Amino acid sequence: MERERIMKAPKNPSTQPRLFQVIDMEELVPPHHILRQINEAVDFSVIHDWVAPLYTEKTGRPAADPERLLRLMLLSYLFDHSERELYEILPMHAGYLWFCGLDFESVLHPDPHHPTLPDRTTLVKTRKRWRQHEIFDRLMTYVVDQCIAAGLVSPDVHAAADGTQVRANASIHSLREVKLAPVETLEDYLARTAREDEQTEARDPDDDPPSPSPKSGERVHAEERGNFRGATFSNRTHRSVTDPDARLYKKGKGQEAYPRYLVHDVIDVQSRVILSRRASLATGTAERETSLEQLASIQFRHPSITIRTLSADKAYGTTEYLEALFVQGITPLVPLRRKEMEEIPTWKRRAKDPAQEAKRQAKVRDVQIRNQARLIQQQGGYRSIQALRTRCEHVFAEGKECHGLDRARSRGLYAMEEQALLTAVVQNLKRLCRFRKKRGGTGSLACAKPELGAGSPARLPILWRQTAGRMASKIRHVGSLCPINSPAF
Repeated sequence: MERERIMKAPKNPSTQPRLFQVIDMEELVPPHHILRQINEAVDFSVIHDWVAPLYTEKTGRPAADPERLLRLMLLSYLFDHSERELYEILPMHAGYLWFCGLDFESVLHPDPHHPTLPDRTTLVKTRKRWRQHEIFDRLMTYVVDQCIAAGLVSPDVHAAADGTQVRANASIHSLREVKLAPVETLEDYLARTAREDEQTEARDPDDDPPSPSPKSGERVHAEERGNFRGATFSNRTHRSVTDPDARLYKKGKGQEAYPRYLVHDVIDVQSRVILSRRASLATGTAERETSLEQLASIQFRHPSITIRTLSADKAYGTTEYLEALFVQGITPLVPLRRKEMEEIPTWKRRAKDPAQEAKRQAKVRDVQIRNQARLIQQQGGYRSIQALRTRCEHVFAEGKECHGLDRARSRGLYAMEEQALLTAVVQNLKRLCRFRKKRGGTGSLACAKPELGAGSPARLPILWRQTAGRMASKIRHVGSLCPINSPAF
């Protein structure tokens, strides 16, 4: 069989590009690219109405397009780019430019009469300003509303709650001991300052010897470098001078305590949509406290859905947490450390002191609440739902591996909150785009826009008052939920 002959390619010493090129940015982006799917799924022009009160109409210099700034932020978190890295990649990435409504000419030869790329400092300052006015919270609520309107999240939600630790942008060597100011009277303070002023006036600054400069190559002592061998640290005695909001925290016994934050999620286990994500200081009770706040926030912001069950691990199995879930009408799927049913405590004599009688009733009610949670576990009617609780861990793993949630980008609790929210937004956008592939016609045109968001200033106080009244009435009738004289559930 005769082999096919192929002519040898000529050797080109240099490549001369064409002098004039006609490039269509629309043709460079593949039809099934994630950026094209996000652009078709969600309408980001609503950002103009959200940020309108932050700008003036007649004075000041023209502001950058807020929608373009938002798209730049989403690109940064979607592909895990820092802002500096993003601005280095933008001039040579056609998909990024197309998603932001730009082209190559707008980056290489900016024209004030055409859309241009905002400066990186403008992006940084705008991000901090939006963070102060809770624009990212509204964005998170808006994206979740789009998932609900598209049918991705069902009206009856089986939720799961969990928390993860995020390493702070601070070194362990930045810890310094907290020194409290001595308490002194006003007279002592005035006398001390007067003596210091006299000593300052009497001393000649020229008489001070110059401070010695370290020699090149000289080794730094262990105390200056931060050798902590044999030292004991705690959040009560030490703080990081780099990030004072970070706290020493660890989950396992063999894990190293490091300055960290906690990020909390409440997700829909069936669709893996993040209904709420919050960041908090790393404390032992932060997971339960933040979870209850998230459940109340979901009820206010998304009144069209109802949380039926909540799956969580053993860390959430406290009596106070279980009682709060029962009061809200949520079935807790929380395993307790002690699986055996507890006996209802009884007393031979009735207490004459009303305070002591109230303590006895509270103790009986706590036992009944725990027994009711154990009974739910023993019946096994929600085992299939509870088995999906591990999806919460999958969501955290996706955020850390693909979107940079394993470490804080900036410093401070508010910056950590912003990173957590924007990471949750891009994760929900990916789920919405995947859902649109299976069911057509679920884009931004098919998603009904809410008339007035539950998180808006006009409606939020009314919802808080109404729900607070319902919660108070349920708490007053908690005895009917767990009758004192009834047998263990």
